[in-house]
Amino acid sequence: MTERYNALIIGAGIGGLTAAARLLEEGMRVLVLEADPHPGGTAYAYHRKGFDFPMGPLGFSSPDLVRDTLIKVGIDEPLELERVYYELSAFGLRAPLSLPYAEMITRLAVLFPDEEAGISRFFSHMREISALQDRLAKEGVSRSRKAESVSAAGYLDRLIGDWRLRRILGSMGSREPYSGITLLAAMWSLLCDRGIHYPSGGIRGLSDTLAASLGWEAPVLGAGGSAADEHLLNPGGPGSLWLRTEAVEILVEKGMAAGAFLADGTRLEADAVISNADFKATFLRLLPRDAVPDEVYRAVAEARQTASNLQVCLGLDESRADLSAYRDASRIIYRRDGGEVPPREGGPDWDAPEIDPEALAGEELEATLLSADDPALAPEGRAVLVIRVAAPFRHFARFRPRRKRRIPGYFAYKKSLADALVGEASGFIPGLQDAVLYMDVATPLTFEERGGRSGGAVAGWSWEYLEGSDQEVVELIRTPIPRLYMAGYQAYSTLALGGVPSAMLSGLKAAEYLLEGADPVSGMPIPGGTRD
Repeated sequence: MTERYNALIIGAGIGGLTAAARLLEEGMRVLVLEADPHPGGTAYAYHRKGFDFPMGPLGFSSPDLVRDTLIKVGIDEPLELERVYYELSAFGLRAPLSLPYAEMITRLAVLFPDEEAGISRFFSHMREISALQDRLAKEGVSRSRKAESVSAAGYLDRLIGDWRLRRILGSMGSREPYSGITLLAAMWSLLCDRGIHYPSGGIRGLSDTLAASLGWEAPVLGAGGSAADEHLLNPGGPGSLWLRTEAVEILVEKGMAAGAFLADGTRLEADAVISNADFKATFLRLLPRDAVPDEVYRAVAEARQTASNLQVCLGLDESRADLSAYRDASRIIYRRDGGEVPPREGGPDWDAPEIDPEALAGEELEATLLSADDPALAPEGRAVLVIRVAAPFRHFARFRPRRKRRIPGYFAYKKSLADALVGEASGFIPGLQDAVLYMDVATPLTFEERGGRSGGAVAGWSWEYLEGSDQEVVELIRTPIPRLYMAGYQAYSTLALGGVPSAMLSGLKAAEYLLEGADPVSGMPIPGGTRD
C-alpha cells in the first residue's frame, strides 16, 4: 500500500521549512524532499580548509517579521541579531549606504553640499513611498494593488545635478539607476530603516532551527558523520526530511496536485503539494506540460530574472592584510575611481567566448568581511572575505555540456576572473593577495546547480524598470493547479522585504492556504511575463 502524506513539500529552502513547521503545528503528516545533503537551500554554509563560507544570503532585513514568523510556526527560541552596515567606495569618496535616514542626509550633504535640498527631498520621498507600500501589504498582499510607476533614473534626473550622487541614490552603489521608484524606496527602507541584520549562528543557524522540527540535528561544519548522512530523518514522526532526494515530476491526477515522482520511479502521494523550487523549475520542468495553462507557461518562460553572480570566497591570514577599510562597515560596495568621467555602463562583452578579467574587475564589486560579523567562520587569526560581482548565466552556459559537467578550460578561466577580482580588491585592502590561504570560486553555473536557482538568479524576478510597466504588490502562492502552492522568495513580487523574510512569509502563507483548502487562482501575474 502506498504511503500517503497530508502535504508533500518539494525543497527544504527557508520557505519550504517554514511551511513544514507550520503544518506540523497543526498535526499534519508532512514529507519534505531535498536534493542537497543539507536543509536551507542557499541559506546555508559549507566548510573548506578550516573556513566556513556562505552559499547565498549574507543577512536579511525585516527582523521583526522573521521573529514573528518563527513564533507562528511554534519556534520560540530567541533570535539574536546584529545590524550590519554598508559603505560605498567609489568616485574617489567613501559614503555610507545604510545609516538611518537623518544620518544619511547629514553625511551625504557633507560630501555634496550643493545637493542638500535634493538629498533631503529624496529621503523624504523614500520614506513616504515605503510607508504606503507597508500599508498596502498589511491590507493583504493578495489584493494586487498598482503602485506608482516611475523610473528611478527619470526621477533623479529632475532632482539631483551631480551624476555621482544620482548613481548612489539610484542604485545604492555606483551604477546607473535601473529600477522603478517604488522598488528603490523599498530597498532604501531595507538598508536604512529596517536595516540588514546577521543572526547569531549565521544564516545557516536559522535553517537548522526551522529544520529541527523535521528531526534535523545540525552537524558541526567540517565534522565527519552527521544527520546529513541519513536519507530519512525523523522516521515514524509526523514530519520527515529526505535529503539527497530529488523530485523529478509533480504528480497531477484529475487536474489536481497529488504528490511527486522521484528519479528512481518512486511514487509519493499527498493531499497537497507545496513547491519550494523556483517558478521556472516548477512550471517548466516539474509539472506535466498539459497541467500548466498556456498563458502561465508562457509568462513563466518569458519572465526575466535578476542576474547571477561570480562569487569568490577567501580564507585569509589576518596578519598579512590591512583590513582597516572595514573599520566602520563590514560590507563595502567598491568601484575603481574613474576620475571625473562616469564609469562606462555595459561592462565586459559577455557575448564573447571569454571576457577580459580586468574588464570584470572594473565593475562594481561587493566585498564583505563576513568574519567581522561572525568570527566563528574562521579560526583565530584568520578571516573570511566574500567578493561578488554581477555575471550573466548565458556567458557561462557554454562551459557546461550537461548538468554538473564542465568543458576543459572552465576551471582555469574562472580562476583568472577570481584572481583579477582579488587584485582589484587589493586596492583598498593592502596585502590581500599575500594573505590568501584558500580561495573558492562559484559561477552562475554553481548557483543554478548547487543553489537550485534557475539561471543562477540571485534575487528572483528582475528589478529593472520597464517603460510603461506598473509596479505591483503581487502574491504568487496559489496557482491555477488545485492543491499546488508555491513557497520561496519568488512567491511575492515587488514586496521588497528581502529574500529571507519573503521566503518565510510565503511558506507561512502557503501552509495556511493548504490548511484552509484555498481555491486555485485563474491566472498568475508573473512579473515581466506575458499577460493575456
